[in-house]
Amino acid sequence: MNDWKECTLSDIIIFKNGKKKPDTEGTFPVYGGNGILGYVNDYNLSKGIAIGRVGVYCGSVYYSRKECWISDNAIQAINRDNSDLIYDYYLLKSLRLNERRIGTSQPLLTQEILNRIVINCPDIMQQRKIAAVLSAIDNKIELNTAINENLRLQAA
Repeated sequence: MNDWKECTLSDIIIFKNGKKKPDTEGTFPVYGGNGILGYVNDYNLSKGIAIGRVGVYCGSVYYSRKECWISDNAIQAINRDNSDLIYDYYLLKSLRLNERRIGTSQPLLTQEILNRIVINCPDIMQQRKIAAVLSAIDNKIELNTAINENLRLQAA
């Protein structure tokens, strides 16, 4: 039985623009359009997804396992009760969001664009299974990368 249904991203994810980065240095990572751009002493997202909103890296997707600050150059993606956060991360990465931007000299990805994207979405149990498989693969890649770096350092 296929429990997948057609929906929009807004049915499973809440998008919010990030906020201006605080001036104080700290330990919480700040996510902008191209990843971590510094550290501050406050956070505006407990854990979750940041999407580059403006510039050449708009549409880039990042996942933070801990508290972080989402800057005004990014969009927060917060899962709804009917979706799995890790599944949402892999889904957003697969959607080639950069190709959905508007503007040429200063590319921009908006909440409106994200909200309207139509997807086929599995039920929450299937989402969790998909997320578990993809996470296991990513963890293995991360481990292999660390092993390769260690071997490279030993050989030098």
